[in-house]
Amino acid sequence: MSLEYHNKSFFYHNDSHEKKISFVQNLLLVLFLYLYTLSPYFDLSGIMLHGGMLSIVIFWGCHARIAMQTFTNKTILLVFLTFFLFSIYNFLVMIFYLNEFSASFQSYIIQIAIYTSLGFSVGLYMRSQELDVNKALDFIFKAVVLIVFINSVIVIIEYFVPPFRSFIESLLYLSENSNINYLTREYRLRGIASGGAANLSLFHGISLILLQTLYIKKKVSLFYFLSSSVTIFTSMLFIGRTGIVIAILGIAIFHFFNIILSQEKLSLRRLSLLSSVFIVAIIIPPAFAIFFPDNVLGYSISFLYQGTEGLQEEGTTETIIQMFHFPDEWYKLVFGVGYHYGDFSLLGRKDPGYMKMLTALGIPVSILFYCFVIYLAKNIFIDSDYKSFWVTFVIIIFISEIKEPFIFKGYSARLLWLIIGVGLCYSFYKGINYARVNLTYKNK
Repeated sequence: MSLEYHNKSFFYHNDSHEKKISFVQNLLLVLFLYLYTLSPYFDLSGIMLHGGMLSIVIFWGCHARIAMQTFTNKTILLVFLTFFLFSIYNFLVMIFYLNEFSASFQSYIIQIAIYTSLGFSVGLYMRSQELDVNKALDFIFKAVVLIVFINSVIVIIEYFVPPFRSFIESLLYLSENSNINYLTREYRLRGIASGGAANLSLFHGISLILLQTLYIKKKVSLFYFLSSSVTIFTSMLFIGRTGIVIAILGIAIFHFFNIILSQEKLSLRRLSLLSSVFIVAIIIPPAFAIFFPDNVLGYSISFLYQGTEGLQEEGTTETIIQMFHFPDEWYKLVFGVGYHYGDFSLLGRKDPGYMKMLTALGIPVSILFYCFVIYLAKNIFIDSDYKSFWVTFVIIIFISEIKEPFIFKGYSARLLWLIIGVGLCYSFYKGINYARVNLTYKNK
């Protein structure tokens, strides 16, 4: 028994003989995913309310039995144990160097452990509604695209209507330590999210890849695909450049894997998709030149038209390369220095995620950690119909790790670990069902 998908609606509809999921339940799930992924900090008379934490507490509070089932599941306990071993190693290396204590690595590990277990709980909830893994992912991914689309609309309106921007920012908490004032920076907007810049831009860029997936899988219409894609891409002009580069690269990677892994190499839907993307790519530059000033375009996309020279003049690539500085002492590279700083000298902090992992764990254990991430992610690849997108998503996350620790933090990381948790849930119960079938067969 499964829920049938209706192409003309965002949500699932049910036949009379199927288990019914109400519109309110669907709406609450979308609201939960919004609070979880964009994790806005709401300003309540100077008091910060963390939307992401609120979503997790409410979900587990409303589904206490599912939460209990999650935290007593042997798969989740094994994942926790593995995370704990990485944390212990980091702690022991830190003690060896006898520097000041820092729990930044441990805090990130706790975060992704929570995200993974939450994903497992979401998987349990989806199974209770008799959704298989593909139906569950259909809903989650469509909800994510809808959330990003709405946030993109808000960003664009904020740019053109300053009073609306002031209203939105009045709802959100801005830390005194923030290096971006979203109320005054011209093209550093965030919509209703905890922050903007590279992290939000990356998430918006990944949603563009996801839209391509959903259209090819016939989950969204051509109109919805085009309107959402243009809106999301436009919003990135005012958020950050990272997502633009990632979207272009990711779409190319996605279609490469999709053609290889798909049984249907050429279809009318794929042709319409590629031709639409090509036409939009031609139309967008002159359209942007009409609606947006040169300083916005110069900051966001103009450097891409100049090729390698443009990337060099933009400066980000060179800055990142300079942050990859390795020590002369071989043992520091092998064992790390116990600090998630990215700087082996411990005099400052560097942005690249790989450098932070090397300083925290050293080369061998860092490789083990990344292999563990891939090992956990393989369940979605094996069990779902989203193979092309999932491979692309994981590759993009690992590429983005060059810039910042996106595997650990931010919107894309929350989505990554949530889906990993969903995959672990379905994989675990698939194994149980398989064992029961075999046992029944043998008894006969």
